[in-house]
Amino acid sequence: MQIKKIILYNNDGRTRELEFEIGKVNIITGESKTGKTAIIDIVNYCLSSDECKISDGVIRDTVEWFGVLYQLETEQLFVARQNPNKLGQSSTNNLYFSNADVIQIPSLDQLQTNSDINTLKDFLTRKMGISEHTNKPDSGTRDPLAVNFKHSRFYCFQPQDLIDQRDFLFYNQADNYTAQSMKDTLPYFLGAIHEDAVRVEREISTLKREQNRLIKTLKENVRLKDEGSSKIMNLVDEAKELNLISVDRVVENVNQALDVLNEVIKLDFEADVQEGENENLKKLIEEKNVLSKDLAKVKDEIRAVESFINETDNYSEEANQQKARLESIGLYEETEAAHNACPLCNSALDTSIPAISAINNSLNELTENLRTTTIESPRLNQYTTALEEQRDKIKEFMDVKQASIKAIYKEQEEASRLRNVNLRRGKAIGRISLFLESFEVVEEDNDLSTRIEYLESQINQLEAQIGVEDREERMKSILNTINTQMTSWGGKLDLEYADAPLRFDPKKLTIFIDRHTRTVPLSQAGSGANWVAFHLLVHFALHKHFVKANRPVPRFLILDQPSQAYYPPSKDAELQGILVSESTDETAVRQMYEFIFEVTNSLAPHFQVIVTDHAKLNNPEFKEAIREEWRNQIKLIPLDWITQQ
Repeated sequence: MQIKKIILYNNDGRTRELEFEIGKVNIITGESKTGKTAIIDIVNYCLSSDECKISDGVIRDTVEWFGVLYQLETEQLFVARQNPNKLGQSSTNNLYFSNADVIQIPSLDQLQTNSDINTLKDFLTRKMGISEHTNKPDSGTRDPLAVNFKHSRFYCFQPQDLIDQRDFLFYNQADNYTAQSMKDTLPYFLGAIHEDAVRVEREISTLKREQNRLIKTLKENVRLKDEGSSKIMNLVDEAKELNLISVDRVVENVNQALDVLNEVIKLDFEADVQEGENENLKKLIEEKNVLSKDLAKVKDEIRAVESFINETDNYSEEANQQKARLESIGLYEETEAAHNACPLCNSALDTSIPAISAINNSLNELTENLRTTTIESPRLNQYTTALEEQRDKIKEFMDVKQASIKAIYKEQEEASRLRNVNLRRGKAIGRISLFLESFEVVEEDNDLSTRIEYLESQINQLEAQIGVEDREERMKSILNTINTQMTSWGGKLDLEYADAPLRFDPKKLTIFIDRHTRTVPLSQAGSGANWVAFHLLVHFALHKHFVKANRPVPRFLILDQPSQAYYPPSKDAELQGILVSESTDETAVRQMYEFIFEVTNSLAPHFQVIVTDHAKLNNPEFKEAIREEWRNQIKLIPLDWITQQ
């Protein structure tokens, strides 16, 4: 993968295109603040980056869509992503991409979202030929990492704030997660891991899962066997307690215990028999309730009759007293004058007294009533006696019913007790059965260790094919080649340690200088010129290996301001970027570009370099490589786009 074009779209459909040549050095030289630094961010944004790092300001104010045309081995890929500012977002997952042998750059109105960054990432992973390799850390301190296209981009960008850094060599290495991803995936991209390792590792994982399962089973069997002797006797004791076996049964060893327990589980035994509702009990309770109501009714009648008899007796007593008084009046004869004169003193009365006949009438009525009462009294007594007899019979019936009910309740309590015992027996038989099944597995599965050993030998054979030792040997061989290349190139650059062996450490992602007496890490090498040189050496050495070994890494490297250690912007303002003197700094810049051209040309057409810089060398090779010069109001964003805002 190399870069053919960068295309910017403004909101009225106009485009700004930057064209690059495949397999060559491409240079954009120019003043500060012209947009050179944005090149890396635009390319990365259109390579499925999760975030948009393109600087805010003029570029984001004027550009509607960012697009890049990539040249693959036999086809082209166009990717465009919308300016997130136009969406009111910090970034966007949506994008447009097309893939064909030759692509006609689409117009703005043709840019309609048709995919997202995850789909593009998967597409690029397949197109680049990245195998389905997953790095699985031995320590288990972090999750396995599946290699994909995004891990290959770390070696393609050297922004201005990184290229002269002494603490970090690679793009986004300052992020701990990204740095770890580089350490995990770089052996794959270097080719230290066989391409068929994916298949073999998958097979190893399957065998290890089976082996772990068998080891777990073996440990459980050993535990059951150790616990079995004591547990089996406990089960025998429990069976005796529940009368599942005779308490007199002698059990002296494990074999006898197994025989006894096997007899227990063969018992035709139902642990818990569910019974229906006792209809007889229900009927007795209902009959008792009816009798209770009848008894209450009879008692009420008895109380009513007894109350009536008491009232009648009281009436008879009072009536007899009244009759006696009226009969005493019969001693005097009744006369006409008797009505208006006192019968004792014969004096006149204001109110006439009742006639003697009326008193006699009253006496006759009392006499009749007393006679009737005297006649009814025996009948009431007979009725009361009958009611009392009925009451006593009802009580007898109720006592019979209550006795029957109590008997049934007693039977139910006994049945409940028996059910509890049966339930315990059922549970005990279940435990005995489960134990015997487990014990049987332990006794029968004696070849577990043999199967585990066989799986171990298979795993060892497969691991030998992609073994750690072989992988480390291949890694050492590859690193030796890279280190030798860096060391041989050291003399071509302005490097303080040009004569010392250089060593790249992929586990620490840094370079070491092996001096005679001590090893110096990059962070202690000193001076921006050294740091830039080391960055160039390791990246060009890695890319040379990627090309020669045909590894699935993009075939381009973008360098932003590589001459900044020698050529500050102040010189650019004075001299329009042209190096005219033969000072040490100018010589170092010439050596650096000569090195870039030499390596790139040696790898042509399989490697492309894009450089954005202030410097402008006055030699034919450099001039021929200039694609655009951004000075005198010429910038990444056309002036008429800016004035239109």
